Amino acid sequence: MMKTFDDQTRSRNEHSAQLETQGNVINRENRGKVYPVCYRCAQVPQNGLYDGFRIRGMFICSDCQNELLSAEQDTPEYQEFLFLIHSLLF
Repeated sequence: MMKTFDDQTRSRNEHSAQLETQGNVINRENRGKVYPVCYRCAQVPQNGLYDGFRIRGMFICSDCQNELLSAEQDTPEYQEFLFLIHSLLF
């Protein structure tokens, strides 16, 4: 069964509302624009592309970058970051 235009619009609006409740930066003035999503935390950064960096097409937000830089080597968090970087590079 094909969706009607109203069904598609309603579905988009529900999806946007769901993203807003998850803390992502999407509102009426930003709708239709493309924002990066962090590969690690799956969040949209406040300043878009200027709030992080890309590795091989994957975006890492500045919050995750700062966590990576401050992580101690013997912690599980550091091992998670190593696995993440390894999966991006190889």
